This record gives sequence, structure tokens and C-alpha cells, in this order.
Amino acid sequence: MKKLRITALILLICMLFSSCSSAEKITSTQVIQQEESDTAYRTLSKSTEQITKNDFLEFSFDKKTYSVNIKDITENYTWTSLQGKNTPSSFVVSLSLYTKNGIYNLNTQDNSVALGTADYKKENNTLTVNYVLSDKAETAKKDYTQITSDDVYVAFSVKYTFSEQSMQVEVLLENALITPDAFIGEMTVLPLLGASENDSENDYFLIPDGSGAVMHLQKTNVATDFVEVYVYGKDPYFNSSEKSASATVPVFGVKRADSAFASIITKGDALARIRANRKNETGVSSVSATFTITPVIASGNSLYKGATYKDNICISYKFLSGQNACYTSMASASREEFINKSILKSSGNIKNDDIPFCLTVVGKADSEKLTTTEQTLDILGILKGKGINNIWLNYKGLLSGGFAQKDLYSSSVISSLGGKQGVNELHEHTVTQGCKLLINTYILSSSSAYIKNSAKTADGKKAFFNLLNDMGYHPNTANNLVSRIGEKAAQLGKEKETPGVYSPVSAYRMNLRKIETVGDKFSAFLESDILNLSDGLSFSDAGTVLYSSNKTDRETAKNIISEQAKAVNNYGTLAVENGNIYTLYGAELVSGMNFETFYTESADYEPVPFVPAILHGQVHYTGKAIDAGDPLYRYDMLRLIEYGALPFYEWIYENKNIFCYSGYLLNDRAGEIADFYNDAKEIFAPLAKETITDHRKIEKDSDGKALSGVYCTTYSDGTEIYVNYTGSIIQTPGNIAIGPYDFVAVKR
Repeated sequence: MKKLRITALILLICMLFSSCSSAEKITSTQVIQQEESDTAYRTLSKSTEQITKNDFLEFSFDKKTYSVNIKDITENYTWTSLQGKNTPSSFVVSLSLYTKNGIYNLNTQDNSVALGTADYKKENNTLTVNYVLSDKAETAKKDYTQITSDDVYVAFSVKYTFSEQSMQVEVLLENALITPDAFIGEMTVLPLLGASENDSENDYFLIPDGSGAVMHLQKTNVATDFVEVYVYGKDPYFNSSEKSASATVPVFGVKRADSAFASIITKGDALARIRANRKNETGVSSVSATFTITPVIASGNSLYKGATYKDNICISYKFLSGQNACYTSMASASREEFINKSILKSSGNIKNDDIPFCLTVVGKADSEKLTTTEQTLDILGILKGKGINNIWLNYKGLLSGGFAQKDLYSSSVISSLGGKQGVNELHEHTVTQGCKLLINTYILSSSSAYIKNSAKTADGKKAFFNLLNDMGYHPNTANNLVSRIGEKAAQLGKEKETPGVYSPVSAYRMNLRKIETVGDKFSAFLESDILNLSDGLSFSDAGTVLYSSNKTDRETAKNIISEQAKAVNNYGTLAVENGNIYTLYGAELVSGMNFETFYTESADYEPVPFVPAILHGQVHYTGKAIDAGDPLYRYDMLRLIEYGALPFYEWIYENKNIFCYSGYLLNDRAGEIADFYNDAKEIFAPLAKETITDHRKIEKDSDGKALSGVYCTTYSDGTEIYVNYTGSIIQTPGNIAIGPYDFVAVKR
């Protein structure tokens, strides 16, 4: 790498400061086409050199292409970062460079290695490869002080650090040298590590869609031949409210034969989206991460840019062999990495071997008073009468604005629900009964159109996200359940019962606060007296929505929100809806985790409990609220059991002393609810601090006949939980009988 002179440093600092002052308009949107180099620079050569070797892995370096190979010694399988001659996307890193003359798509192979402007250095267990990318060799060989805004020039390094069973790849952007007044838009890292032209029957990609999905590679399905998952969801800075697949953890994985690896993005994760495809026109199946270094938004015929990320990108690859080449071991490796990076606590956040009954009550929505503090006390009394004592109560719609809360920082308890006095009485009751009262909050957003210091999109419009109050509306998920149960039972087609007293479906446009103001505002809120009325807080938006600004990049915004989540621990318990991983260091509960995938479930693209396998034993978690009046109620319960999740309900109260959820009267179902909770408690209380070590489909019964719809989840103490989604009694090969639509726990 060329030495950074003082003049170059001044140019770089000026460029960085100018990029954050406001949302800048991009003057040229023309894409400048680049010629591909000789395929020899994109194909593995025989000129390799060993970097380091241990009992598990051998790391080598291709001195012609400047790529790395990782050999799984146990299984005699080699992972390569480049592929065949017919694969144009075969490179280590690619990026888009926005200049005043247009947009250049550059990559390490065609625009550096082929030009002779790459070099490397080995030191102990590290390898650092330095690249200078350009459209011309003569430009790439210039000193940076000679580079003008008319040139195409990007210089950066990729550092590999090898250890016993892992490889850390760090793209060193912090000290990158770039054409003056230019910026990097997107960057893709090692897109073909784990790719192959030949997919075997048991090969798959692990995709962080929902709580995890397995994309089988020797199959094809037009709905899932290509998938794209945004880590932590789409950024409202892009002014896009369209739905997309989102990930709560920045992890993807590859399994081929008896070898596998998990890719854990530990730096720059908030900028990433995961792309995966089965064999396409290039002839390879591949999965990788692309990073939005600088967000760009189209408005009319113009493009605008946001804040540029100025730190490094880091991905940790954990390699697995034999029986450990599976998604539950990928989860274990991910959990270990999150603990090492202080994203999760080493000891976890579960304080005792018990499982709470998780209940949300809604105070006010759509200008309707739904559940007062007095009525909430009645609900708790009914549950206690059924033997349910350890209740974690999340009170939603309690503060100004109700379900669609107004600005938290000027809000108060709604007087018609009981006011502060009513909440205080409710809190005193929960304390004496050994329960917890959490107040639901929106710390980033407000339903008020007049929110002060509102966030803006890159083109200057108000930034928002859509909040759906879906009480009374749940789409029929029968089609998604087909992959789980292997049949369409008659009751899956039933229409839901006639809605009861209250059944709104309302969408709210929640305006976002400037991310730069959240820290100070929330710190002041934590000092207010409202927290004296509860045992803690529940975050509705902070675990779901992540956005940037023209001054603050998305990774920095992630860190701001993470710090606010940690701060709650000084005041009480924290629960988080959805559960983006960066909010969970101090959280004791994740509610409403999505166990369904965005892309259509099928035998080719199956949901798996990957995120639960990371979190179990660390933090309590639930799925979506159970609707006891839904024909699919039993299936929803079984999914919770299979995924190790807590029972969770969301209710409102009707003025005839009957509480209901989604319009279904539950006074005659309270006994059934209590039975399910107590059954789950008996099984899962001893497993509260255990981890999930295995999850599998039971393929055949005791007679050797093919099965579908039967699953087994194994925990670190050896307990196995069998779940039967079918309408028949199943006898497993181990002679374990499972009743129809039922579950069995076997302690080993």
C-alpha cells in the first residue's frame, strides 16, 4: 500500500467532512462499463503457498490470483474463494465507485490483480493483501497525491486472520484512499466462498429469513431460487416502505457434504444484505453479503447520497466438520462469537429456572378504550385462579396516543385507563404476586405528524415506518404450514369465527425521530418518574426498525440504539419486540419473534429454529401472539414447543368481564390456556438455561415408512422434544409414541 502523505490525509479529511454535511445530489448517474480481464486472474491457479496449518484446517494463498483456500483436513474438503473460468463474478471484493464522471463497478481481480497493483504480506497467522483498483494500470500505479477527481482510484487492504477453526476477514476501509469527491456505494465480500457448480443432495444454504431457513441446493423452486434478506430490515432512509425479508442476526451459512461454515458479520452488519441463489446462468449456487457503504436513493431523475460508513467490514467464518456440519452447530458458533464481541452476555440473562406466562394487554387503540388498569387486574385474577402466577405483563397503548403512541418524551399515562394512580395500583399488585409489569414504549418514533426533530430521507422527505394494529386480523397461514405438516388437514380451511366486540385493522404512519437526538432524549426519559410505576420497559420499535441519516451511517445508528437498550438495565427489566440482536445484551425477553419466513415455505425452502438455537439459554423468547380462537391454534402451540418458545398472548378486555383477543371470547378457554402453559412449564422450566444442540425431521416411523410433519429438538442436557403436526399417532424408530397434534418430552 502506498504511504499516506500529509497532503493525501488533508484531501481525505476534506472529502469525509463534506460527505456528512447534507444529503448531496449525485451529478452523474451513468454506469461506465468495465472490460473483464483474462479469466486466469479469476480462476484458481496451481501457484499456492501454505499460510498456516493446524489439526483441523489448512490455509493457503494463491500467489497469482491473491485469493485464499481453506482445507477441512478431517473431511478432505477445500473451500475456495474463486470459481471456474465461466464465472464473471469470481473475485475477492467488488465495489461500485461513484465519481463525478459516472459510476464504475470495480473488483479486485480485473481492476487490481490483473493490472499488477496488488501485493501481500504474511505475518504469523495473518495475511494482508493490499489492492489498488482503477480502470487503467497507469492510474493505479500513481501516487495518491497525483490523483485528481477525473481519475478512478480506490486503495484498501483485506486482512485475513487464521485461528484453530475460523478465519476472520477484515476489509480495511478506515484508511482507504479514494478518488477525491468520489465515494463507494456498495461492496461485496467473498461472493463465491462456498459456491459450487455441483450441488449434492444434502447441500444447503442457511438463510437468516425470519428465525432461519434452509435453502436446499439440489432442488429448484422459482419462488426461492433467488432470495435477498436485509440484515435488520430495510432502512427508512431509502424512503421505502415496501415489505422485504429481514434478518434479526447477521449470519448466513453453507453446508456441503460433511463440511460447513457459518459467516458471522461482526462489523458493518447494519449495512449488509444477504443474497443467495441456486444455480443461475453463471452455473454456480452461491450466498454472500453485500454492504451499503454509502446509501443512495433515487428521487425522480436524480440520485442522492447519505452518510458514508468510514470504518472496517469484518466477517468471521467458523468452519464445521462431520456431525457438526449443521445449522444448530452454526448457531452455537454464532452464539460464541456474539458473546466474544459482547453482543450477548456470557452468563445469559435468564435469572432462574422458570418460564413466565407472557401477556400483552392493549389499553387504547383507534380512540377506543380497550383495557383499563382495573380491568387488567381482573385479567390477572382470572389467570391466578387457573394456577398461573409468574406473569410478565406488557402494557401496550398505555401512554399518550395509545397503540400508536405519540412522542414518548412528552407523553403521560392516559387518564381514562386509570392514570398514574391506576398504574401504581397495578404495579403494587404485580410486585406482591411475584409478577412483572412492563410499560410498552416507542423510543424512536411517534404517531404525531408534528414530531420535533423528525428524521429525513436522503431526498429530504420525512422518514417513517408503517405500524399495523392487526388485532382482529391474522392471515390464514395454512399454505406455509404445509411444509411443516406435510398435509392439509380439514380444519386448516375453516374460516375464523365471527369477530367479537373489537376487531380493528389499522395502519399507522409512525414518524421517526432524528437518530442523533435519540440518546439524549431517552436518557432524560429514564430519569423521569414514569419508570417508578413499573418493573421495566418493552421496546416496540427499537428491536425492529433501524435507520440512518445524512449525518449518521446505519452502523453508528445501530450502536446508538444498542446503548439505549443497555441503559434500561440500570432501571429494570427490558423486553424487546422482534429482537434485532444488537438490542439483546441486557434484554430478558424477546417477544413476537417471527417463526415464519418471508419467502414461501416449501420442501425446497424450509423454516428452521436457527435464531432460537442462538438465544435459548440466553434470553426468554416468544413467537407471535397465540389466538386461542383460531382453527390453527394447536399448530401455533406446537411451533412454540418445537422452537423452545414461551406461550404468548395479546388480549383486550370487554366491559362484560370477558377478555378477548382478536374478537374471540376467552372466558371459556382460560382453562385450556392454563393447561397449555402448565404443560409447557413442566417441560421447559428445567431447560430454561440449556441450549439447543440439535434439530431434525424424523424421516421414518418405527416400521420404516416415510414420515412428514414430525420434528425433534434436542437440548444440552440430553432432553429430546418430539412434535407431531399430523393427525395420526406416530411411533418413532426409538419406539416413542406421539399422539396426533401433540408433543412428547424424553429425558435421556
